[in-house]
Amino acid sequence: MVSERSQSKSIEPEEAWQHFGPDFVLLDDIKPPQRIELARERMLLSRLYLGLIQTMNDDYGAEFVKHSDSATYRTIGIYVFLRTVTCSPVRASTIAQVLKIPRATVLRRLNDMEKLGYVEHVGNAYRVTDKVNIPELREKLQRRVDMVLATARELSKLKAGPEH
Repeated sequence: MVSERSQSKSIEPEEAWQHFGPDFVLLDDIKPPQRIELARERMLLSRLYLGLIQTMNDDYGAEFVKHSDSATYRTIGIYVFLRTVTCSPVRASTIAQVLKIPRATVLRRLNDMEKLGYVEHVGNAYRVTDKVNIPELREKLQRRVDMVLATARELSKLKAGPEH
């Protein structure tokens, strides 16, 4: 899904990240330690991952973040979402196998998400509910697209070589 905004206006790489604050600002004059291979590329991907996770935290609030294994919680939720949008509800055992997470953990997280109204049973499988349709979804998704595009532009500028 590409919006008119992304077609008509090319965002500056750092513009997509301004709202995250100084920890997410890239400084061109910083030279990562040479002992870390492809450090700049990996830094960009790490920033993208953290930024995307932060936007999910912002979107869905404390319900997802309060879990001690919130990364697992989000990962399971994303996988169930992916399977739902492909019209294929998914069993807990499949989630456990694909994501390499213990089935007991998957079942606990699915139970938590079901109590919160984000997933529902369909026979012996799970799918997301309409609760995933949060307010201002189009704008939030566009910010994520902008983050991905900005990161892709920065990555394309880098040359893989010994200086990284």
